[in-house]
Amino acid sequence: MRDRTDDRGGPGNDRGNSVADVLAMVHPFGLRVRGDIDRAGRPLLARALAWAVRTGKSDIHLDLSELTFIDAAGLQLIAQTAARLPPHRALVLRHAPASVPGLLALLGWRLDADQRLRPETDVTDPQGPDPAPSPPF
Repeated sequence: MRDRTDDRGGPGNDRGNSVADVLAMVHPFGLRVRGDIDRAGRPLLARALAWAVRTGKSDIHLDLSELTFIDAAGLQLIAQTAARLPPHRALVLRHAPASVPGLLALLGWRLDADQRLRPETDVTDPQGPDPAPSPPF
Protein backbone atom coordinates (compact mmCIF):
# COMPACT_ATOMS: atom_id res chain seq x y z
CA MET A 1 0.00 0.00 0.00
CA ARG A 2 1.51 3.28 -1.01
CA ASP A 3 0.32 6.86 -0.98
CA ARG A 4 2.27 9.56 -2.77
CA THR A 5 1.80 13.07 -1.50
CA ASP A 6 2.04 15.89 -4.00
CA ASP A 7 1.95 19.05 -1.88
CA ARG A 8 3.76 19.07 1.46
CA GLY A 9 2.60 22.41 2.74
CA GLY A 10 3.89 25.90 3.07
CA PRO A 11 7.25 27.52 3.60
CA GLY A 12 9.65 26.03 6.09
CA ASN A 13 8.56 22.46 5.41
CA ASP A 14 11.84 20.71 4.67
CA ARG A 15 10.46 17.16 4.55
CA GLY A 16 9.87 17.56 0.81
CA ASN A 17 7.68 15.14 -1.09
CA SER A 18 7.20 12.01 0.95
CA VAL A 19 5.87 8.55 0.41
CA ALA A 20 3.91 6.76 3.10
CA ASP A 21 4.13 2.98 2.88
CA VAL A 22 2.38 0.41 5.01
CA LEU A 23 3.47 -3.15 4.32
CA ALA A 24 2.00 -6.37 5.69
CA MET A 25 4.28 -8.55 7.83
CA VAL A 26 3.74 -12.29 8.23
CA HIS A 27 5.86 -13.12 11.27
CA PRO A 28 5.19 -11.53 13.57
CA PHE A 29 1.79 -10.64 12.14
CA GLY A 30 1.34 -6.95 11.58
CA LEU A 31 2.41 -3.93 9.58
CA ARG A 32 5.62 -2.10 8.76
CA VAL A 33 5.03 1.65 8.57
CA ARG A 34 7.43 3.78 6.50
CA GLY A 35 7.57 7.48 5.76
CA ASP A 36 5.22 10.17 7.03
CA ILE A 37 1.87 9.50 8.65
CA ASP A 38 0.19 12.86 8.45
CA ARG A 39 -3.02 14.14 6.87
CA ALA A 40 -2.09 12.54 3.56
CA GLY A 41 -0.81 9.24 4.98
CA ARG A 42 -3.48 8.61 7.66
CA PRO A 43 -6.10 7.10 5.31
CA LEU A 44 -3.53 4.53 4.17
CA LEU A 45 -2.69 3.64 7.78
CA ALA A 46 -6.41 3.47 8.67
CA ARG A 47 -7.10 1.00 5.84
CA ALA A 48 -4.08 -1.11 6.77
CA LEU A 49 -5.02 -1.22 10.46
CA ALA A 50 -8.61 -2.18 9.58
CA TRP A 51 -7.25 -5.00 7.41
CA ALA A 52 -4.98 -6.22 10.24
CA VAL A 53 -7.86 -6.18 12.74
CA ARG A 54 -10.09 -8.19 10.38
CA THR A 55 -7.41 -10.60 9.18
CA GLY A 56 -5.39 -11.44 12.28
CA LYS A 57 -6.32 -13.46 15.30
CA SER A 58 -3.34 -12.50 17.49
CA ASP A 59 -1.52 -9.32 18.44
CA ILE A 60 -0.84 -6.77 15.72
CA HIS A 61 2.80 -5.71 15.55
CA LEU A 62 3.51 -2.25 14.14
CA ASP A 63 7.14 -1.93 13.06
CA LEU A 64 7.87 1.80 13.19
CA SER A 65 11.62 1.57 12.50
CA GLU A 66 11.25 3.42 9.18
CA LEU A 67 8.65 5.95 10.35
CA THR A 68 9.92 9.46 9.67
CA PHE A 69 6.96 11.45 11.06
CA ILE A 70 3.60 10.81 12.69
CA ASP A 71 1.16 13.50 13.74
CA ALA A 72 -1.11 13.42 16.79
CA ALA A 73 -4.08 12.26 14.70
CA GLY A 74 -2.01 9.32 13.43
CA LEU A 75 -1.16 8.31 17.00
CA GLN A 76 -4.80 8.72 17.96
CA LEU A 77 -5.75 6.39 15.09
CA ILE A 78 -3.35 3.77 16.48
CA ALA A 79 -4.76 4.20 20.01
CA GLN A 80 -8.36 3.94 18.75
CA THR A 81 -7.48 0.71 16.97
CA ALA A 82 -5.94 -0.67 20.18
CA ALA A 83 -9.08 0.30 22.12
CA ARG A 84 -11.30 -1.65 19.70
CA LEU A 85 -9.30 -4.88 19.88
CA PRO A 86 -10.73 -7.75 21.93
CA PRO A 87 -9.02 -8.30 25.32
CA HIS A 88 -6.88 -11.21 24.06
CA ARG A 89 -5.28 -9.03 21.35
CA ALA A 90 -3.06 -5.97 21.57
CA LEU A 91 -1.14 -3.56 19.37
CA VAL A 92 2.60 -4.00 19.83
CA LEU A 93 4.77 -1.05 18.79
CA ARG A 94 8.19 -2.19 17.63
CA HIS A 95 11.06 0.26 17.18
CA ALA A 96 8.92 3.28 18.02
CA PRO A 97 10.74 6.62 17.77
CA ALA A 98 11.78 8.05 21.15
CA SER A 99 9.06 10.72 21.03
CA VAL A 100 6.16 8.26 20.63
CA PRO A 101 5.79 7.04 24.27
CA GLY A 102 5.57 10.61 25.58
CA LEU A 103 3.05 11.60 22.93
CA LEU A 104 0.97 8.49 23.64
CA ALA A 105 0.97 9.42 27.34
CA LEU A 106 -0.66 12.73 26.41
CA LEU A 107 -3.46 10.69 24.84
CA GLY A 108 -3.78 8.51 27.97
CA TRP A 109 -1.85 5.49 26.65
CA ARG A 110 1.41 3.77 27.55
CA LEU A 111 3.65 0.97 26.32
CA ASP A 112 3.99 -1.91 28.78
CA ALA A 113 7.21 -3.91 29.26
CA ASP A 114 6.42 -5.98 26.14
CA GLN A 115 5.76 -2.80 24.07
CA ARG A 116 2.01 -3.52 23.99
CA LEU A 117 -0.13 -0.39 23.84
CA ARG A 118 -2.25 -0.11 27.00
CA PRO A 119 -4.53 2.58 28.41
CA GLU A 120 -2.92 4.53 31.28
CA THR A 121 -5.92 3.65 33.45
CA ASP A 122 -8.78 1.22 33.13
CA VAL A 123 -10.42 3.69 30.76
CA THR A 124 -10.46 2.42 27.16
CA ASP A 125 -11.19 5.80 25.61
CA PRO A 126 -8.27 6.73 23.28
CA GLN A 127 -8.79 10.37 24.29
CA GLY A 128 -7.67 9.43 27.81
CA PRO A 129 -9.57 9.43 31.07
CA ASP A 130 -12.45 11.79 31.72
CA PRO A 131 -11.57 14.82 33.81
CA ALA A 132 -12.35 14.61 37.50
CA PRO A 133 -15.90 15.63 38.34
CA SER A 134 -16.39 19.13 39.68
CA PRO A 135 -16.87 19.47 43.44
CA PRO A 136 -20.55 19.77 44.46
CA PHE A 137 -20.18 23.36 45.71
